[in-house]
Amino acid sequence: MYSKNTAGSGRFMKHIRINGKRTVSKGKYLWKAVLFCVGALLLYDSFHERNVEEGEETGTGRYVVVRESLAGQEEVPLEEYLIGALAGSLPEDFSPQACRAQAVVLRTNAVCLANETGTIRIDYQSLGQKSLTMGEMREKWGDGYEEQYEAMKSAVNDTKNQIVLYEGIPVELPFFLLSAGHTRDASALPVKETFPYLQSVDCGEDVFADAYEQERVMGERELGIALAEMFEADTEIFWEDTEAVYDHAGYMTEIGWNGKRISGEQFREKTGLPSACITMEKDGRNWRILTKGIGHGLGMSLYTANDMAQKGKDYREILKYFFPDCEIAKN
Repeated sequence: MYSKNTAGSGRFMKHIRINGKRTVSKGKYLWKAVLFCVGALLLYDSFHERNVEEGEETGTGRYVVVRESLAGQEEVPLEEYLIGALAGSLPEDFSPQACRAQAVVLRTNAVCLANETGTIRIDYQSLGQKSLTMGEMREKWGDGYEEQYEAMKSAVNDTKNQIVLYEGIPVELPFFLLSAGHTRDASALPVKETFPYLQSVDCGEDVFADAYEQERVMGERELGIALAEMFEADTEIFWEDTEAVYDHAGYMTEIGWNGKRISGEQFREKTGLPSACITMEKDGRNWRILTKGIGHGLGMSLYTANDMAQKGKDYREILKYFFPDCEIAKN
């Protein structure tokens, strides 16, 4: 049911890297408000002029996603992009209300990026979320294509123009597939100034998922070489010589060695692990790496969102649960 494509929000990952690879804002959250106001004024002038002269649609219908193709640049209306992005980010047979919650999350992330860049032409690569083409959706769903496509389209249409705001500003909303039992509190991470609205919430049903616990065995030398590459060392590094730091949810936040640091997410990505909620156990000349959950653990757990929907919660309640200090509004 689950694939690597549903592991988490790609654009968000750039914020939680360490050692010069992190692009976290150092300023207070006030700077985001200032940038948003400037961007909003620029966007308003652009939108107003185009709407008057060309009679274009208002709301999020005025945004376009620009992607490169063999034929050159292609402009895709945001709402059309969202259908493919839903297909690319969700497992099959997701509950309608959970699909709607994810549609609002994806739309919010797009509008947030548009405000940051001050343009309605949103760069596809910068979004960090794959949007499946019609052909890719047919390949993914096979005979169930029409039913699944209509479900994605309905989720987008039923939440038209709706985005999530924090203190009146559209914000980036991370999501991932499966937690280790709780989502993570961003206050324990380098991103806390950028994401003050991310709080830890209980996701108790996640522990019953089939892929909740996974195990990988790495040889001592294989792990040592991988660590050497991550720390840019000349020789392999023994795990025993490193120091790992964990947050309250059990996720590895960073690894230290010889005065250098890498993030838990860098370690996860380099080793191909499903989660940074990691337990290391020595077994002879091998290391048994036990993981819980799938994805970075910050924001909305898609598994819990779907479980809430199946139990009768609507998409507004789902979003409020994961982002309690935020509000849903029409753009």
